Amino acid sequence: MNLRRLTYGLAAVFALIGPTLFLRNINLSDWGMLLVELGFALWLISPFVLIALAVRSDRFSATGAVIATIFAGLFGAWFYTELTFHFYTKSDAQDGIAMLFVAAYQHAIIILTMGLFFFVGWFQARRK
Repeated sequence: MNLRRLTYGLAAVFALIGPTLFLRNINLSDWGMLLVELGFALWLISPFVLIALAVRSDRFSATGAVIATIFAGLFGAWFYTELTFHFYTKSDAQDGIAMLFVAAYQHAIIILTMGLFFFVGWFQARRK
């Protein structure tokens, strides 16, 4: 299987987990906040849009993109399900805010992983 297609597929699957669980937790009866809530849902998708754009640009390693997608996706899936269903923690008022910070952590994971693979690829090309 092509690594680009695998990356796109994994990114699509992982990108749906956060917004789905976020929209499950919020109160959708207040229509005045709908645009804000949809903006938050788009923020939760943004790490995987970043990966898709990096893979499309051909400047980054496809292997690095798959690994970054798996790291960020599994971290986000675990954290979102923990914040939604509370397997190990107790529910508190900061769960909604914590969900928004997961995307920031995913961005950091992706940028660091993709940067590391970019540097390793650059260093190997320079050594040849």
